[in-house]
Amino acid sequence: MQLRFISVPALIAEAGGDPWAINNSLQAGSPAHVSDLAAAFHTAGRSTAEADHSFDMARRRFDAAWNHQNGDHPINDSAEVQRVTTSPGAQSLQLPKIAADLEGIAASLAEAQKSAAGQIATLDAQLVQLDDLIGQALQLEHDPNLSAADRDALNTLIANCEEDAIADTKAAVAHIESVRTGYSNCLQTSLTTLRTDGYDPT
Repeated sequence: MQLRFISVPALIAEAGGDPWAINNSLQAGSPAHVSDLAAAFHTAGRSTAEADHSFDMARRRFDAAWNHQNGDHPINDSAEVQRVTTSPGAQSLQLPKIAADLEGIAASLAEAQKSAAGQIATLDAQLVQLDDLIGQALQLEHDPNLSAADRDALNTLIANCEEDAIADTKAAVAHIESVRTGYSNCLQTSLTTLRTDGYDPT
């Protein structure tokens, strides 16, 4: 984020967190990879009506949230799918459940990424607008014909814009941290379920 008059490091310090860094940590995940892995398990296993329903619901959530930005490719032949589907302990009935669990993780991650990216876009737009207002006020302050009252009004406007920038950044940090925490909780629950179903989430 590049601003002319507002210091981004100062904003981060005042907000108590870096919303851009938090967003980047969420965007680093690959929901397409997890979704493709889920599809491979789903294909490899014997479907049950309940597992099919869970998988389809999670797939719809994923499709609605994922932006396809990484262009990942299907991994139906992945080593992990082959290992689980051919291991002696693998039960074909477990495979659709594993697929549904994985697709749920993919959907949750894609939703978290979409929400965080939207929050960052909103914050960036707000900060650019405030930065422009500060720039205009600073430009007007160079007018030698300004009255003392006008200078005070411009200084108040600049201070208000700076306070708004801090408040907007704090709100973005809180929102994105909440999104990341929600995804993390969902992920941990799903990983526990996957272990129970006989899948090593590593």
